[in-house]
Amino acid sequence: MMTCVAAALWGIFLYNQLVDIRHEAKSARNDIQKEEVVNAELKNSFYKITDIDSLKSAPNAQTLILEQNPQYIKLAENR
Repeated sequence: MMTCVAAALWGIFLYNQLVDIRHEAKSARNDIQKEEVVNAELKNSFYKITDIDSLKSAPNAQTLILEQNPQYIKLAENR
């Protein structure tokens, strides 16, 4: 009799653990889907900002001047 009660309690415990794991897995899948959407939105924003047409129109919109012969800073290499 005591063995049956112990087995029943053990089965209830295992079932509760299984339900908790399934709930956590579903929650994790939902979180992953949300993050994938955020990632896609960020990529879309990045691609929109770095689009060639967008970059060409940026100097005109911000009154910047496109330098035809830019001078770059060169650092001396220490050897």
